[in-house]
Amino acid sequence: MSKTRTQILDDIENFMKKHDRPKTQWYAGTAKDGRAQMIDVHRFQAKGDCGMYREAASDADAASIVTMLIRRGAKGDSAFKAGASSIYLFRMNDHTKPAAT
Repeated sequence: MSKTRTQILDDIENFMKKHDRPKTQWYAGTAKDGRAQMIDVHRFQAKGDCGMYREAASDADAASIVTMLIRRGAKGDSAFKAGASSIYLFRMNDHTKPAAT
C-alpha cells in the first residue's frame, strides 16, 4: 500500500531537516524509477551523496508533491510525466547535475 501524499511529504521534509541544509540546496523530481534517475541522469553517487526516493500512489500525486517542494524552496522539475510515480530528492553537489551553486 502506498503512502499518502501527506505522509510522503512529511518523510521528505523530515529527511531535509535531518540533513540540515537550506532547501535551495535540494533538487526534487519525478521518474518511473527515482533511484535510476538520480544515478543515471543526475550523477548522484549512492555512496557519499545524500538523497532519497519514495513511491507515490500515482504520477499526478508525485508531480503534486514535487510542486509543493519547489514552492517551499527546493530546486527541481515538477512537470507532469505519465507513469512517473517515483519522487526523488538529492542534495546538490559539485558533481551532480544540476550542480550546487
